[in-house]
Amino acid sequence: MYKIRVLNSEDLKKLLDIRDVIPAVETAYEQYSRGEAELFPVIAHEFDGGLREMDIKSGFLSRTGLAGLKVIGYVADNPDKRRIPAVSGLVMVLSIETGRPVGILDGMVITEIRTGAAGAVGARYLARKGSREVLIVGSGAQGRAQLHGLMKVLSGIEVVRIAGRDPEKLSRFVNEMSSLYPGVSLSAVRMEDIQGAVSSSDVIVTCTPSHEPYIRKDWVRPGTHINAIGADFSGKQELDEDLLPLSRLVADSKVQTLEIGEMQTAFRRGLVRESDVIEIGSVISGDVAGRRSEDEITVFDSTGMALQDIVTANLALVRAIERGIGSLVTM
Repeated sequence: MYKIRVLNSEDLKKLLDIRDVIPAVETAYEQYSRGEAELFPVIAHEFDGGLREMDIKSGFLSRTGLAGLKVIGYVADNPDKRRIPAVSGLVMVLSIETGRPVGILDGMVITEIRTGAAGAVGARYLARKGSREVLIVGSGAQGRAQLHGLMKVLSGIEVVRIAGRDPEKLSRFVNEMSSLYPGVSLSAVRMEDIQGAVSSSDVIVTCTPSHEPYIRKDWVRPGTHINAIGADFSGKQELDEDLLPLSRLVADSKVQTLEIGEMQTAFRRGLVRESDVIEIGSVISGDVAGRRSEDEITVFDSTGMALQDIVTANLALVRAIERGIGSLVTM
């Protein structure tokens, strides 16, 4: 028999801070681009197109000695019909040495904070210094996580606009985040009025489940940095594919971005070649240049890697052992 530590959402909120997750995610990116970590093929299935889906992402980090997987379920009408979140899931971490699971963790807290950290990494290495104005498209939990991440790495943020389709959610977002960041001017933008917000932003974050592009090529001004967060499944898209050939293209995983990420449509149409895409891990290590000029448009496609989940979960597990947090289950 052996013991597995189980950490629920409340445990994880006590154990994780995005300021610590950002360097953990950077490490995962670097190890992946150096061939010291590997992703297994993503398993994804839509039960009801755009409404219900399941994803399984997995991989391992040889230097860290850990493997793992995350199982996520998405049901779009859960909040309205059942008063439960649209997304839920679990992360399992295993020891490569023994093959045994060492932890099972709530997947949503892990996903939110590691994806917020991913956006922070993208902005840290690709956004122009002195970026002041931010547009976040998506008023849910991920929109909040993205703002938390950006505030940790971009010291000059003065204006944040949040766009979405639900006025009530937008109002709640602005009220909540204004209390946390009183020095920042936060405001809501309706999706039909998004063009002006796009054109005036230094940094744009897209974090919706959209299957139709809503950021148009002609709206984006030179020097803008875009964190494309939402596309992580076949058919998803948030950016005009004609924008991508004009941009410096950076991905968490080149393989994933061309298959299931923001660049899938442009790649399929022949607008983007595999050689046009670099990986953020190579930028972090200094092997490849990220932004090459002040006028360059940069796009970071965060498709989501199991490696991010594994390193974030490991950080929580180490702290949980130190503090005696969580439940031990004998197997």
